[in-house]
Amino acid sequence: MQQTRTWIGRLFWTGAVLTLVSLLACVISLILLAVGDQNGSSGVWGVFLVAASAWVINFVSLVALLAWRVVHDTNSDNTSR
Repeated sequence: MQQTRTWIGRLFWTGAVLTLVSLLACVISLILLAVGDQNGSSGVWGVFLVAASAWVINFVSLVALLAWRVVHDTNSDNTSR
């Protein structure tokens, strides 16, 4: 069960890093677009899309792992009563 807690913590930190990367890429892309660098803006926008996609996958994994842990803990509590 300790290993599950470790993975939940890693998923939270990964989500935080991906959120930071997504926000940073979005801001840089908007700045490049305002300056007039269309190609640079498109490249950084691609980085944003990849980070956002990874964030969604991370979020789904986190919800699934939390649900699995709750179900597993609930079943162990029910059998002991």
